[in-house]
Amino acid sequence: MSKSLRDDLLSLLALQVVDSQIEKAKATLAATDNGAAALGAYNTKKKEAEALRALAIKAQSEQKDTELKLETIETKRKHEEKRLYSGSVTGSRELENLQKELDMLVRQKDAAEENVLLAMDAAAEAVSLAETAEKEQLLQASRFKKVRAHYEARHKELTAEIESLKAPRIAAVAEVSSAELLTRYDNIRGKKQGVGCAPVGSDDACGACHTRINTQAADAGRRGESIVFCEHCGRILTPAH
Repeated sequence: MSKSLRDDLLSLLALQVVDSQIEKAKATLAATDNGAAALGAYNTKKKEAEALRALAIKAQSEQKDTELKLETIETKRKHEEKRLYSGSVTGSRELENLQKELDMLVRQKDAAEENVLLAMDAAAEAVSLAETAEKEQLLQASRFKKVRAHYEARHKELTAEIESLKAPRIAAVAEVSSAELLTRYDNIRGKKQGVGCAPVGSDDACGACHTRINTQAADAGRRGESIVFCEHCGRILTPAH
């Protein structure tokens, strides 16, 4: 026994219910944060931390260089001072030159000590900046892991939901005997955010766009004796039950 058009339209409406569930799950999945932004923020912070760590290493190296220079100057100064007071240098000209050398070394030492202090401050600041950036990098990594874990859990859940609706959809499709009606429905659904048909309400409004349609079209849609389209959104109108 062949089905009436009204029965087919009601079956089409039942199919739309399943398709709407599938579309809702897909939309929810698409809207779920997959962690791409958090990963991008992490990578940015990682590069920043690496750059700051490199600067810190350079600053520490420069500090060591200034300390080594000071140590070299101080070693030479002590050596020259020992010569001055050892009695090994007796000539007045030589003693004068040695004193000048010592005076110069003292000035160099003072300048080197100042450079060491400056280098220590610069290195300490650079290390502090690097450590702060590395802590922020770890926090961003933690944020990404949490977001990604949530996405993977939701992906698994929603994918399972979509999978579970495949069999009901196949069954719902089988209930629509008109291949032409199905083709029209799928074509409209592809252009109208996944909704190809909608029931006519008691207020003569389309169940999809909620716009009131003319009385004649509304009555025809409720009866289900012919294929009627919403004059506003173009979807197939069906009886409500």
